[in-house]
Amino acid sequence: MIYSISVLAVLSLVSVTLASWGDQSSFYIMCGQSCWKLNCKEQESLQLWKETQSLPERLFGWGCMDECRYNCMWETVDEMEMRHGQVPQFHGKWPFLRVFGVQEPASTIFSILNLLSNLYMLNWFIKIVPTTTPMFSVWVLYSLTALNAWIWSTVFHTRDTNFTEMMDYFCAFSTVLFSLLAFCLRIVGTDNARTVVVSSLCTAFFSYHIYHMAFVRFDYGYNMKVNVVVGAVNGICWLAWAYTHYGDGPHVKKGVGAVLVLTGSVLLELLDFPPLMWTIDSHALWHLATAPLPVLWYQFAAGDCLKIAREGEFGIKKIA
Repeated sequence: MIYSISVLAVLSLVSVTLASWGDQSSFYIMCGQSCWKLNCKEQESLQLWKETQSLPERLFGWGCMDECRYNCMWETVDEMEMRHGQVPQFHGKWPFLRVFGVQEPASTIFSILNLLSNLYMLNWFIKIVPTTTPMFSVWVLYSLTALNAWIWSTVFHTRDTNFTEMMDYFCAFSTVLFSLLAFCLRIVGTDNARTVVVSSLCTAFFSYHIYHMAFVRFDYGYNMKVNVVVGAVNGICWLAWAYTHYGDGPHVKKGVGAVLVLTGSVLLELLDFPPLMWTIDSHALWHLATAPLPVLWYQFAAGDCLKIAREGEFGIKKIA
């Protein structure tokens, strides 16, 4: 679905710095140093700590210093609430209660819901739309990028590391860019020289972006700008197309509805409140809001594919 528009808008709200009030406080820093000396520095104390670690935390790769940061985060929260009456952020994030080793339980669960809704609607789409329809393969490939993006969103919210962060960003952008590619192929067709040119340009741009981020500099500001520009172009193009094809059938209205609701759901990110029960924050609610929307978007895609087949667009043989 075109949730990519919302992804990009959300990225535009993300701070380009990882430093936050909580992790920069002297209380947090000193707590971490003390914990490291007590539990992680010496082999004997480290082994003792490992023996007390739970299986889920071990499976998800929580190390001794990670545990120090987690425990010191909560000590700092208590201290700052007592001193200032405010909950601080740490490394650009609110404090979350870890559950069975999962770092952000609500966002993880809601990412899984998005994954399942996309998987269900992909299965529905494959059953409804003839495989001979020109846009069939395009939408299936788009759906696979969405599934991959939600898998990595789940992994990232389960355990935030440099690698899972990169994969979450890169896979989300792949869905954004493929949505724009799907629009372009809807315009130029799927089996001609223009198809090759457009697909090659998108592939080259995506490859350059990933190379720059992964091997030159992981630049949050640059990534934000690229995502916002591509997402804005993507959203404007689909809405403009829908305006000129509004009479094609009720499926177009569903597509417009999906785009507008998704764009509106980004407002949840503006709330930016400390997590309720230390679990549900505005970002988690945004993931929850997007979970049912593949129903609208896949119905739009299927309806358009069936219209192409009925009317013989792109030079294909009409179906009854």
